[in-house]
Amino acid sequence: MNARLKQLSIGAATGVAALVFLGSPSESPAQDTETIYQLQALLEEVRELRGQVEAQQVEIENLRRRQRDQYLDLDQRLQSIGRQAASAEPAEEAVVAEADAMTEPATEVGQPIEDRPEVRPAINTQAEIITLAPPASGGERTLEQATEQEQAAYDQAFRALREARYGDAATQFNAFVDRYPNSSYAPNAYYWLAETYYVTRDFETARSLFTNVLERFPDSSKAGDALLKLGFSYFELQQWPEARSALEQVRSQYPDTTLSRLAESRLRDMRLSGRF
Repeated sequence: MNARLKQLSIGAATGVAALVFLGSPSESPAQDTETIYQLQALLEEVRELRGQVEAQQVEIENLRRRQRDQYLDLDQRLQSIGRQAASAEPAEEAVVAEADAMTEPATEVGQPIEDRPEVRPAINTQAEIITLAPPASGGERTLEQATEQEQAAYDQAFRALREARYGDAATQFNAFVDRYPNSSYAPNAYYWLAETYYVTRDFETARSLFTNVLERFPDSSKAGDALLKLGFSYFELQQWPEARSALEQVRSQYPDTTLSRLAESRLRDMRLSGRF
C-alpha cells in the first residue's frame, strides 16, 4: 500500500505540473477538462489510501496499548492474590502464564507460533553455546513481609508504569528498591524497573537490570521472567551468542511452560535468520 501511495503521489505531482501548461494554445478546452478530471481522480485515490494507512496505524497502536495494559494489569492481580492467601499459588501460576503469553513480539500478531512452519538446519557439531556466568553468590536473602507503606509505594510506581509514564515509574521503582531492599516486593520492583528501560528501548540498561534480578533473587517468582527478558535484551542488542545462551537456559530450566515457548519462538527467529 505504501508503494502504491508513493506512486500515486508522484502521479498527482506530475498532474499538478501539467496544469501549469493548461493555458497553452496547443491544448483544447476538452483536453484541459480531461486532464483536470484525471488529476482529481489521482488526488482522490491518494487521499483514500492515506486515510487507510492512518487508520491501520491507529489500530496497531491501539492493539499495542491494550496488550501492554493487559500485561501490566496481571502483575497487580498477582500481587493481590499473593496478599489474600498463600494457598493461592496455583492461581498465581496461571496468572503468570497468561502474562508471559502477552510478551510475544507485536510482529507475531496474526501469525500464531503453532501455524508457522519450523525450519531446522542440519546440526552443526562445531557450534558452541556461550554459557552465561552464574549468578553471583551473595548469600541467601531473607525478604520481609511488606508493610502498608511499602505496598503503597509499590502500587504508586506500578501505576506510573501502567499509565506509560516510564520516567516516573523508573524513578519510583528505583527509590523503592533503595529504600526497601529486603521487601517482599523487591524482586518485582527490580523486574519492573528493568521493564521500564526495556519498553523504552534502552536495552543495555535493561540487560544490566534483568541480570541484577537474577543475581539478587535467583529463587524469586520473577527469575524465569528476568532470564527470558535478558535473552530478549541480548537479542535486541544483536549479541547473538549471549541471546541464544539465555534462551536455551530458559528452555532447559522451565520446560513445558509459556516461558519455554516464548524462548523457543525467539530461538526459531534466530535460526531462520541465520544467527546460528
